[in-house]
Amino acid sequence: MSLFHIEEKITLKTWDDIANRPRYNSSVEAEKNPGIRVAAVYFFKEPSARCGVNDCLKAHSQGFLVITSDARETNLCETCGQRLMGVAFEEQKKTLRNQARDREQRIRLNTLLQQSGAIKNRVGELKKGPYGASWLYRSLTNFRKTYPVDLLAALRELATSKDGNAILSVLVENNADRTRLEQVEQLQGLGIFATDIRQTLIGNILQPLMQLEEDAENPGSNPSLAAHCRWADNLDDQFACVEHLVKEGRAFFNTENLERLKSIPLSQKSARLVRSLRWNSDEGIAKGR
Repeated sequence: MSLFHIEEKITLKTWDDIANRPRYNSSVEAEKNPGIRVAAVYFFKEPSARCGVNDCLKAHSQGFLVITSDARETNLCETCGQRLMGVAFEEQKKTLRNQARDREQRIRLNTLLQQSGAIKNRVGELKKGPYGASWLYRSLTNFRKTYPVDLLAALRELATSKDGNAILSVLVENNADRTRLEQVEQLQGLGIFATDIRQTLIGNILQPLMQLEEDAENPGSNPSLAAHCRWADNLDDQFACVEHLVKEGRAFFNTENLERLKSIPLSQKSARLVRSLRWNSDEGIAKGR
């Protein structure tokens, strides 16, 4: 499993933290090291640091730890940093702060990548388990092909606005008997018509994980680490949503619950069809009439 590259975390609290680094050089010729990049910035209370450029050597309190083109390290005062690299101290401090944030995000995503096998196994278990996500998706697909469109519209209405919705209002306005009204009110598992089980499991969990793996595999990519972290923040909620939908599906396709569908107000043709249908919950298909 490829992981995101993690840069060294450099903390410089004293001059000794700079001077004692293994590759540190106290004096370099800047002209012979045109390739210099900033590794860290430092700011001390006292001017205890001394610039590493041999034609400067200025005592100062804040500056840059830099890596030269030949992989050595030295430090620059603010003036030399501006002169040799064209960067201001505050600007570079902000850049490094952003890099530190990215580093923390990469560490977090690496932890998640190390768990990718377990995540995929959990997806597989939710899909293939008895009366799991694959069963629910198949059942819903066949249910939508079998039952009339006005019933499906009524179920979506009940799923999204069960209190004060149009279906219950029609029953009340038509003076439906209390038993019929209760049958509609007691319908279970309607959440499967409000949230797409396939989108939740595949689109919201598995595909983003695969994209994260692809971004980690490609060092030249410039992925949105923040977007990946937002997805990671919601991962447990997405799994909980899938588990809830599977539970809702089992409740909806219960024989007693399917009988309650006959109490929903429909056209005469649709009502006759609903009354004539029988459902095989194990197979997720309609039985012969």
